[in-house]
Amino acid sequence: MNDKTANTKKIIDFHTHIWPDAIALRAATSIGDYYSIPIEGDGTAAMLTSHVPEGWDVRFVISSATLKPKNAQKGNDFLLECAKNDSRFIPFSSVHPDMGDLECAKELERTKALGAKGIKLHPDFQHIFIDGDNMTEIYRCCTELDLPILFHVGDRNTEYTTPVRLYRIMDKFPKLKVVAAHMGGYSVWEEAEKHLIGTNVFMDSSETFQYMPVEKVYELIKRHGVDKVFFGSDFPVRCTDTEFADFEKLPFTAEEKEQMYHLNAEKFLGLN
Repeated sequence: MNDKTANTKKIIDFHTHIWPDAIALRAATSIGDYYSIPIEGDGTAAMLTSHVPEGWDVRFVISSATLKPKNAQKGNDFLLECAKNDSRFIPFSSVHPDMGDLECAKELERTKALGAKGIKLHPDFQHIFIDGDNMTEIYRCCTELDLPILFHVGDRNTEYTTPVRLYRIMDKFPKLKVVAAHMGGYSVWEEAEKHLIGTNVFMDSSETFQYMPVEKVYELIKRHGVDKVFFGSDFPVRCTDTEFADFEKLPFTAEEKEQMYHLNAEKFLGLN
């Protein structure tokens, strides 16, 4: 890559997680332990932003799923404060159905008013079935507030967030803006191909290159549509520059990559 290209590269990393410095490494390590995978980052904002070549224009969708209802506001406030202090951060808040319908609605309204651009749900960690009746109010409220939901989708060890469950949500809430992480189904891509690839759901590319050949990732994106895919690293699992190096191996045109690197996300989130 020549210096001119490096100095003008524009990216939105659509899938990253950060936590307060005091707990970041512990949170990052727990992810690695759960999935039995190596973790490249330490979960801090400083490390996330440090893995960007000099001169690049990179922004990050930051999130952390609420595991305990009592911690929802505190966790959301951390992300909102990070975004307030650094314009590179695009915050996605989180809620948990055990907060109750009224409290979920209030928190979604509050965080949107303070700058949240969407919400993140990680049902395998939150222990919630994404198509459960207790999720109805969250989806109704997100639809009304025009808040996209970034779902972790797929886990060979649980049934909380299978691709078919997400398909049911899309069918029931057709106006809800949905992003299926990991090309629609971490570790269960055959099911993702059956139920989600080719639908109108948006997807991010994170957690695919470690498990599939580049040719297979290319096939999934091509079949789904480059206009519905966002570049994502899933930091702290991987850093942005590591994921970028793999993404560059995909045989898409420069224009198609530009769509996935930032244009799709800018349009989807209404960013300048």
